[in-house]
Amino acid sequence: MKVDSHTHSKFSADGREEIDLMVENAKAEGAEYIAITDHCDMDTLQEGNVVPVPWSQLDLDAYFADFNRVKAKTEGIYLAFGIEAGFDKRANKLYEELIAKWPFDVVINSVHFVDGYDAYFPYYFENKTKETTYTRYLETVYDSLFATYQFDIVGHIGYCVRNAPYKDNVIHYADNSELIDRIFKKIIELDKALEVNLHNGMVPNIELLRRYFELGGRKISFGSDAHRGDVLKDYDETSKVLKLIGFTHFSIFKKRIEERVEI
Repeated sequence: MKVDSHTHSKFSADGREEIDLMVENAKAEGAEYIAITDHCDMDTLQEGNVVPVPWSQLDLDAYFADFNRVKAKTEGIYLAFGIEAGFDKRANKLYEELIAKWPFDVVINSVHFVDGYDAYFPYYFENKTKETTYTRYLETVYDSLFATYQFDIVGHIGYCVRNAPYKDNVIHYADNSELIDRIFKKIIELDKALEVNLHNGMVPNIELLRRYFELGGRKISFGSDAHRGDVLKDYDETSKVLKLIGFTHFSIFKKRIEERVEI
């Protein structure tokens, strides 16, 4: 049973694809579960956060209506309704109200903004060392685990490496071992699922995934982070790597209840 818990449709500011086609692509890949988790970016609305590109907010009414249209005619695959919440502690109340209002199957909690800058874009790294940018990113990830709203999955730990300008852009465990351990121990304590994200390589990387497993982490989710219909990207290869580490199941969520699917 193949599953994908992190995808984006045309309703995300940077998404391109119709939900219909995403479902058909998932079926063609042999999936039995796909979650649409469009960007819900209350973080971009917070004072001091500089958005370097035009960015629209999620129209939840339109998104939900189209999702229900597709779900009503979908057979042979579970179509899950979700969001990816962009963390900023100042937006906690906004997310609390929104999550209470909508019947989500799954909520991903992801760090994008660090100290006012989206860590995906080059401007975050200007005139800063790798030690500074990566440490501040990881500290913000740790802060995100104390969000007051309910979430199910901790998204793409390693987001900052995607466009990092450093010759060695890898997050090495030895460089921030204490902080990384704190993050993983808190995820385990909270009983959340750690996402393996394949948008641009595997994040967290294999070294960090091994450490998560060593610390007792067993809940893990697969997310292609597809923005153009490329669902289940690198699914088979990723599954092999995870099984070699020792993971046996992916966590998926239906109506906010976890189910475990054998890898």
